Formats: sequence, C-alpha cells, structure tokens
Amino acid sequence: LANLAQRVLSLEIDGAIANAARQNLQQAGITNAEVRIADATAQHFAACAADAPWDAILLAGSVAEVPAALLNLLAPGGRLIAIVGNEPVMRATLVTRATDASFSTAQPWDTIAPRLRHFAEPSRFTF
Repeated sequence: LANLAQRVLSLEIDGAIANAARQNLQQAGITNAEVRIADATAQHFAACAADAPWDAILLAGSVAEVPAALLNLLAPGGRLIAIVGNEPVMRATLVTRATDASFSTAQPWDTIAPRLRHFAEPSRFTF
C-alpha cells in the first residue's frame, strides 16, 4: 500500500504485531507508513478520525457489518474494503463514497476471514 499512497496509517490493537510491523517497514526502507497501537473502534473510531478524511480504508479482517461511523471518515471518492458477513457466508465488500450522503457497494466474491476484535455484532432476534 505504501507504494500506492502518499501516506499509510495502520492501527493495530496487538502491540507485538505493531512492533513487528514497524520493524518490517524499517527494514524495507518504507518511510511513508506509520503503525500505531490503538483500538480503532474505541470512541467511535477516534484514532482514525483525527486524520480524516481518508481516501482509502482497509479492514484486515471480517466484520458483521461496516459501521456508519467508519464510512463517515471517507473522503468523497474514497473507498473502504472489508470482508463482511457471518460464517459460513462472508463477502469481499468495496464501499465507495460518491458524495457526502451517497455510497455505492460492490461485493465481487465470497471469502472468509477471522473477526476483527471489538467491532460491534448486530443484535439478533431470539425467542
């Protein structure tokens, strides 16, 4: 991603993974990527909001649904890529923000990935 962007910000909840990522970036000579240890979901994505709007957001795991608060961090023309759904059916999902209030969604293929931590699960009807 760093080769395609002016700047990349990665939020990683696991400190050991974040430190390994920093070391790998340094060894690769990548200087336009920053790794922060943070829970991206905390306080309605406050760790992401400080640097918004974003041209691209990539969720490196699955979510039950994409939170509206995260979509609101996209710039017009910005894209979010996530794996959305519940096992056994999850879909690769590309959401593009057309305007301030308009989004388009494409789901080009089925896939599966581990859940991202702390993303809300929708309530389910029970008897």
